Amino acid sequence: MWPFDKKLIKQELPTVTAQVKMALKSVSIPQAAPDWKLFAKKDARWNIDAAINEGYNASAAVYTCVEKRAKLVSSVPWCVKRKLPDGTYEELADHPLQKLIDTPNPDTSWLEIMYEVSQQLDLAGNAYLSEIKAGVNGYPTQLWLLPSQYIKLKPGRERLIDSYEYQESSAQKFTISADDMVQLRLPNPNSRYFGQPTLMAAGRATDIDRESGIWQKNSLENRGVIDLHMEVPDTMQPDQIEALKVSIKEKQTGSKSAREPWITSGKINQLGQTAVEMDFVNSRKAVWAEICAVFGLSMSVLGFTEDVNLANGQEQQKSMWINNIIPLLELIKRQLNAQLASEFDGV
Repeated sequence: MWPFDKKLIKQELPTVTAQVKMALKSVSIPQAAPDWKLFAKKDARWNIDAAINEGYNASAAVYTCVEKRAKLVSSVPWCVKRKLPDGTYEELADHPLQKLIDTPNPDTSWLEIMYEVSQQLDLAGNAYLSEIKAGVNGYPTQLWLLPSQYIKLKPGRERLIDSYEYQESSAQKFTISADDMVQLRLPNPNSRYFGQPTLMAAGRATDIDRESGIWQKNSLENRGVIDLHMEVPDTMQPDQIEALKVSIKEKQTGSKSAREPWITSGKINQLGQTAVEMDFVNSRKAVWAEICAVFGLSMSVLGFTEDVNLANGQEQQKSMWINNIIPLLELIKRQLNAQLASEFDGV
């Protein structure tokens, strides 16, 4: 006979409210994120093509800052190390991950990949490395950097991102599992899925710089057109006035018309326009300084070295590495360790 049949310990079931509280005690970001549609999507807050064409390609300041950071980031060598029990690190020259770093793919070096990673992070906020896996263990054997402007992503319920879509042309579309993609991204308070481009904070300054450059180019082509007010005789007919307007416009347009004498039947009054108003360099300097500040660089990278001597030049270089490049490299390293190096556990 079971000796405890009359001594069972009774336990009351929790109430429904208590059960709900227990169920909602902890939640992951993928579970808490709002449901998306079934199709993948891009970041609605940022247009990568516009960032490249209207920022990187159109603003010398943006181009210089992006290239400076890319050159510094890619100049740092990478190696695979294992942490030993005593806290020291052992370099693994023959590790499969080191071989992958030494030769990411048949056409691209690791330096080139890191160069483009830096460019992508600054212009798009994300850099996507597609993994080609092979062998018995299915370890990554090749890495290919995919242009961010052609990537869409689809979120998951168990993990943050379930899959990626790569479509460079309307003829082909590739679906890539999250297990086969490394997504490097800058922290973004506006999105769980997409990184924040460095250029986004300098967007308005970049627009001003680009439009100012266009204005200066047009001004040069028009040889610094001055504002005029012309008084014409009362007897002049409307068609004659229109013809005079066309003539004046032709006189002020193009370098071939520069400084030609004017002969007219009207009285010409030059409106006030100072030399400062025609010279945009000083005002554009403030815009360039703002762009440089966003990228964590000094104006000396743009060639403004009149206030730079050897001592403060060295300090600027040191500060740039400590406060800018090294933290960026650390972020990239942590993400590569979590997404790429972890696939080689046990090797």
